[in-house]
Amino acid sequence: MKLLKVILTLLTAGILLIGCSSPNENSDSKKKDSNLSIYTTVYPLQYIVEEIGGDTVDVHSVYPPGADGHMYEPTSKEMTEFAKSDAFIYIGAGMEGFADSVSNALASQSVELIEIGVHEELFKKGLYEHAGHQHDENEFILIDGLSDHYHSGDSFTLTAKSNEDTAHNHWHWFTLDSDSGDWVVVEDLHENIYEDEVSVSGQQIKAVLYDDNHETIAESEPVTIVINDHGHDHEDSEDHDHGESEEHNHDHGESEEHDHEATDDHHHGKIGDYGAEIEGLAAHYHTGDMITLTAKPVEDTGNNHWHWFILAPDAEDWEVAEDAHGDTYEAEATLSGQQIKAVLYDGDHEVVAESEPKTIIIDDHTDHDPHIWVDPLRMIAIAEIVKEELTALNPDDSELYKENFAILKDNLTELDQRFLDLLSQKENKYIIVPHSAFGYWEERYDVKQITINGLSSGDEPSQKELIEVMKAAEEYDLNTVLYEQNSDNRLSKVVQEETGAEAATIHNLEVRTEEDIKNGEDYISLMEYNLDILDKVMK
Repeated sequence: MKLLKVILTLLTAGILLIGCSSPNENSDSKKKDSNLSIYTTVYPLQYIVEEIGGDTVDVHSVYPPGADGHMYEPTSKEMTEFAKSDAFIYIGAGMEGFADSVSNALASQSVELIEIGVHEELFKKGLYEHAGHQHDENEFILIDGLSDHYHSGDSFTLTAKSNEDTAHNHWHWFTLDSDSGDWVVVEDLHENIYEDEVSVSGQQIKAVLYDDNHETIAESEPVTIVINDHGHDHEDSEDHDHGESEEHNHDHGESEEHDHEATDDHHHGKIGDYGAEIEGLAAHYHTGDMITLTAKPVEDTGNNHWHWFILAPDAEDWEVAEDAHGDTYEAEATLSGQQIKAVLYDGDHEVVAESEPKTIIIDDHTDHDPHIWVDPLRMIAIAEIVKEELTALNPDDSELYKENFAILKDNLTELDQRFLDLLSQKENKYIIVPHSAFGYWEERYDVKQITINGLSSGDEPSQKELIEVMKAAEEYDLNTVLYEQNSDNRLSKVVQEETGAEAATIHNLEVRTEEDIKNGEDYISLMEYNLDILDKVMK
């Protein structure tokens, strides 16, 4: 039912987006307004953009006041409004259920799609700890030198750089093949430069910087190696019949083999007089997501007979995609590193045009808790990313953004210190919460959440799991069950009544309520409210 809802949303949004305006009309409308128009999802993103952007931005959260961020899905009308904006900023990493459908629907529009969750360092443990060796939360690693694609046997040179000065220079490089679940260290390489020969398309590479005690200081985002040999030969067998029956010969006068035999010119990358482009590729997919790609010739050829071809990361030969003979390719995302291309044929089944291959990247964020904003230090890291994105959108106000970021960083650092000062005095730091929205408090402040639901407020616990929560309340002598500002708190009330505990409300900051907005509450004041609640319920 959920899949059907996403499909209907995409179809409706696609129709509306086509009709809403042309790219030029969007550009003209933006030129009339000097402010950047930005939509965000969770409230902390809105807060950051407002604080850094100041008077240069008009920013809105897509969530209505009090909505459940995990369950909300935008209407088609709202999506047309997103398409008119300069940027759409969201967490990703499994936070917003609608994120993929929105990003796919907006991919062909002029709006900048900014997914915070692609920055892997934001979710890493150990970078923001409160004990002993505290690291600079803004010291991140960038990798330079990646080409958009390579040919088999090409050499590559990647250079890891910290965006802040550091005296440390002990590096390790790690690789992850597309068919593997584990990162593997590159042996005997401890420098910031990685040189090798490309061998596996879809392979991911990352760099990690360590201190003298071999504690992690910073880690790069993974980069992906894409191999595109261009000299592909898509006759997989002598007949290369694409798995079609003898009857399915498309009425083009082909032989029963229907072998799509390519010419020598085609083998060498020459594709007649025309090229082709593929649109609709997402930056990454989650396993099971729907891939929808559209092929278009660079120039009108009068032909419309397409075939799509697939190359697995560990394969040498392209395979034809069964039953895909139109200009649109649809399939579920199942294999990271898989390449897809489209070939256009004429009435004699000669190649007219061929696209460059596109690579499917799957990133399931399987171990990510998306609620990174509850940690003020991670908020600083998010703010650094937002500052750079705003600067790219509006370079003229870069100095303003730097100044506002510095002020925001100081305010968030002071907030973090207030949490540390108060919570370091507490001995019993267990809390019962509706869902797992406060996990980053454990690493930073040693707060241990006992959750009724899982990472999503929509998860339903079993009877056994509810009993375990009640047992934990007794074991840790907890006399308060915490509700959330944007939840019906039905199960929290059950636990409260069964344990005889009191109720209090904690704020997960996903969204503000009408009352919050009326009272002028912001991220800092809501976090201070949470600190007061923790002070009251902890011993």
